[in-house]
Amino acid sequence: MKKYAVVIGLVLSIGGCSGGGTAVKGKVTLSDGSPAPRGSVIYSADSGTFRGGIQPDGTYSIEGVTSGDYSVSVTGVMDSEPSGDGMSYDDSGNYVESAAPAPKSLIDTKYGDPGKSGLKVTVPGSYDLSLDSAAGTGTSSASSPTPTGEAAPSE
Repeated sequence: MKKYAVVIGLVLSIGGCSGGGTAVKGKVTLSDGSPAPRGSVIYSADSGTFRGGIQPDGTYSIEGVTSGDYSVSVTGVMDSEPSGDGMSYDDSGNYVESAAPAPKSLIDTKYGDPGKSGLKVTVPGSYDLSLDSAAGTGTSSASSPTPTGEAAPSE
C-alpha cells in the first residue's frame, strides 16, 4: 500500500510542474503589411523555450509561457509549402529533376537566431511582430514587438 502512495505522490508532483504559465498571442506581419502565412515563433530564455505555430492569417499563440524576459526568433516563414521529396519520374520511369522551385524565405535570416533577431518581449503580454523582408524580396522596415494587450492566463 505504501508503494502505491509513493507512486501516486510522484505522479502528482510531476504533473504539477507542467501547469501554469500564460497564453501569449500576437500576429506576425511582413514588411509590406501582409500576414506571415506559416512558420513558428519561439520565445527563448534561461528559464525555458516556448514555441507556437503561425496560422495562415499570421496569428500565433504560445501556451504555458512563464513570466519573464524573452528573446524571440521566427522560423519557417516561406513563400510556399515544401513540395514532396523533389523526386519525379517521366513516362518511362526515369528520374527527372522536379520542376517545382524550392520554397524561399520571406524574412531576413537574422530572425532565425534569437541572439541576432533584435526581438525581445516581456511576458505577461501579447506581441505583434513586424519582420523585415528577406534580401531581394521587397522593402524592409524594422519594428520592435508591439504589445497588443494583456495575455490571457492559461488553464
